[in-house]
Amino acid sequence: MNRIHYPRSWSVVFVFISVFLISAFSSSAQKTNRTPILTVWEDTAINPHDFTDEYYLKNGVNPKEIIGRRNGSDGLSVFGNSSNPNHTNVRVHVTIPAYNQNGDLVFSYPLGELKDYGFTEEKVGYLARETAKLFPIYVFPDTKVANFNTFANTRQASIIDDSWLVNSKMDLNPLGIREIFLVNYTEKAFSKEGVKMMVTFGKKNGFSTDDTPIIRSLEDIQYLAKNEFIRLDSLKLYDDRPFAGAYAISPVITDPREGAIAKDAFIWMATKDSKPLPAEEILAWHFGCLQKTGDWCQ
Repeated sequence: MNRIHYPRSWSVVFVFISVFLISAFSSSAQKTNRTPILTVWEDTAINPHDFTDEYYLKNGVNPKEIIGRRNGSDGLSVFGNSSNPNHTNVRVHVTIPAYNQNGDLVFSYPLGELKDYGFTEEKVGYLARETAKLFPIYVFPDTKVANFNTFANTRQASIIDDSWLVNSKMDLNPLGIREIFLVNYTEKAFSKEGVKMMVTFGKKNGFSTDDTPIIRSLEDIQYLAKNEFIRLDSLKLYDDRPFAGAYAISPVITDPREGAIAKDAFIWMATKDSKPLPAEEILAWHFGCLQKTGDWCQ
């Protein structure tokens, strides 16, 4: 399926405004009703956590339908108390590097996946599903690996499009729900016509695990899709997969400094010969600096 994601219709704008109003009301209610936990043995609220069932439901997701939800014993999460009332005591210590819409480095964490029926039947569930379309995640499966996973066996770091958050003072996607799109090169990219493009993008962005050029920004995606060098497939096309969904719950760590990356956290990224890709070593370097010093590498 050839497709490029341009969420800019009036219906989408209506959804955006509705989500904005609901978020504002919800935030106001939280400020008046929240009772913070003041005495805990170890408060890890600054670190990524799973959300409570109540918080999922309030934001349109049925927690019972989350596929692969973090549970503290899955190798990707542990237990850690949090004074944030929206958190459970499941702390996520796997960290996923990604590029944002402009090609800048961000870190996110996977909380699970959803199919269409994972959203509640109320209006808030409809809005949550429509919001996920505004915040897509572009995933690059490694063509040499048979078992594809949204966050593993990828040929490069994902691209997370948070364009709708730019210049916004509201968190319009509190759960970090994102429609998943697979990005693969087409046969045209390997033709004589595509050779120039491959060389240009390889020099600009470096190469992925299967030796195809890394795609680093939304601008890259738009150019390559327009010229039919890549194919974008929504995972709705693969809804028969029992252990995966069409939507990822993958919030971005807003500010990874000052201890947000825990000492026991680990990075999960594309590798070749068990090493980070030369073009993506900087992702691992920054992760290490943030973990050890609480700041970006200088």
